[in-house]
Amino acid sequence: TSTRDFRSGRSENKMTGISHLPEEIVVQIFGLLPPSDLKTVMLVSKQWMVMGETPTLWTWATVTLNSKEDLQKLTKRRIQQLNLKKVKVSNWFDGSQSSLIQSTAVRPEELFNALLPITSLTYIDGLKDDLIYDIGSFIYFPVGGPDQPDLSIIEPELYATVLSRLTCLCFDIINPTDPQYEALLSSIAQKDSHVKKLAFGCRKMCSQPELFAAAVSNVEECNVGLFSVPSQDMQALLVAIAEEQGQLKKLSVYSFKLSTIEPAILSTAISKLESASIYQVLAPLSKDQLAAILRKVGEDASRLKKLEITGISEEQKEELDQNVVRQAGQKIGVVEWKTEQGNAAMMIGIKYSLTICVRD
Repeated sequence: TSTRDFRSGRSENKMTGISHLPEEIVVQIFGLLPPSDLKTVMLVSKQWMVMGETPTLWTWATVTLNSKEDLQKLTKRRIQQLNLKKVKVSNWFDGSQSSLIQSTAVRPEELFNALLPITSLTYIDGLKDDLIYDIGSFIYFPVGGPDQPDLSIIEPELYATVLSRLTCLCFDIINPTDPQYEALLSSIAQKDSHVKKLAFGCRKMCSQPELFAAAVSNVEECNVGLFSVPSQDMQALLVAIAEEQGQLKKLSVYSFKLSTIEPAILSTAISKLESASIYQVLAPLSKDQLAAILRKVGEDASRLKKLEITGISEEQKEELDQNVVRQAGQKIGVVEWKTEQGNAAMMIGIKYSLTICVRD
């Protein structure tokens, strides 16, 4: 700061040190530091140590669990006050391990009990919950393995409470039992669920039409694999979307799951989304379904910003009303046709993909 001595006419410059700044300003400055520097400044003084332990400064932190003894870290008051978002497990319990390794390994049920008080959790590194496959390319994860622990022993309510706090869930990875699946869908359907993205791969799920519809319509994005979800569950979901229940914005699904859906319901549901991808496999969309979708997304009330339909045959393409396609393109942005290059065993004849999306 600058002050003026009016008697002498001289100007004095006095610098205000960081130690004189209000505590909340210092904490904001600490928040601009990279993690390594934050750890360093906390060694300067007891006062800076206290300010450096402000929970909002440590939301990036990960607690790594290398053994079951490390679970004690999660019970410390300081950890529970840090708004912890990420836990990393590097040594899951596996029944095939030697007794020595098993004695130190992290058992899933013990971990979930330790995580129960940590409501800020959004990610468990070790469940690979963030690895979502591309269902349009038939890329799936194998069930089981060292990075995919057996969670089946966990009590359903505990299982659901902890997993519904994560932002992303792949059901091929978490591999629920039927009671766990029911409990988890119920939790995801609640307003306080943190889940934003769901992926159903190749594992067949039990039928829970109402719960499935309530849960999936309460997330932002969902990928549905070829055989994973029963057709009646997809029917319930599309009805819910058409009736504007929930907040689902992006849906990827195979036409095989849509073959029994009435064109009016299917097209209305698609028009309520922001992005829809339909991969035509085994049972393609009917002529009426395809026409209804394109007509609906071309209407003013449509919210769709991207429509992708793959596996379109020569016959389907010729049957399309090009005026309807053009109208949909004018509403959304641009129409793009591509000839598909795919697995010859999966493709009979020339196939095309149609993408209608917002202009870049």
